[in-house]
Formats: sequence, C-alpha cells, structure tokens
Amino acid sequence: MSLSFHIDYNGQCEEAFNFYAEHLGGTIGTMLRVKDAPLPAASASHGDRIVHANIRIDGVELAGADVDPTRYEKPKGFYVLLGVDSEAKVRSIFDALETDGDVVLSPQRTFWSPCYAIVVDRFGVPWKINQGT
Repeated sequence: MSLSFHIDYNGQCEEAFNFYAEHLGGTIGTMLRVKDAPLPAASASHGDRIVHANIRIDGVELAGADVDPTRYEKPKGFYVLLGVDSEAKVRSIFDALETDGDVVLSPQRTFWSPCYAIVVDRFGVPWKINQGT
C-alpha cells in the first residue's frame, strides 16, 4: 500500500511541479499532457494541460493535474505539512513559497517547534513548514 496526495491545479500543474522540483528538491516522475492521452483534446490549448503528473519530495509523492477551469476550486481543508531539520530550511522554503503567495504565519518559534510557518503558495496550495526538534 502507498499513500500520496493529489492536487488539482487551474492550468498551472506543470509550472507548480517545476517550482517544487527547484525549491523543494523534488524529482518529477511523470508529466502527461491531455494531448498524450488516447482521447482527443477539446482544443490545442486544452491538449497542453496536464492530465497526470507526480513528483517525489523526500520520499513522499504528490500527484496533480490541471482540471477544467469551470470545475477548479482552490484547495481547502488541508495543508501539506513539510518537516525539515533546521530553521534555515524553514525560512528558505518559506521564502520560496511566499513569492506571489499568501502568508498565513511568518516563520517563528512555537511551543512545539523552534521554527514554524504557514503559507499558501502562488498555485493555491497551503503549506505548513515545521522544524523538528
């Protein structure tokens, strides 16, 4: 058995996964476009959208796809929790994710962590970044 997460994107799946690969040290495994699927794409621009992608970040897989813009909803009700081993990593990752995103909680000490932050990245994905003790 395996457990992973699947995130819907509003036409930004490829950009998001490339961003995560660069800033989170992820490795992209699959990046399949609609035009690569057996069913024909509705249009040329639709054909360039991602029908399935996956990326592995420190042994955890995230999957994603671009959904029809009329069906897209910003992610809500969950956070991707990223545990790291230093305050410097919390701050570095936070700095990358906050670019054109929304800061919920700037990096700071909490009663459970030497450094903790919450941010929603520019792709609408909510992240909690936690330095382990």
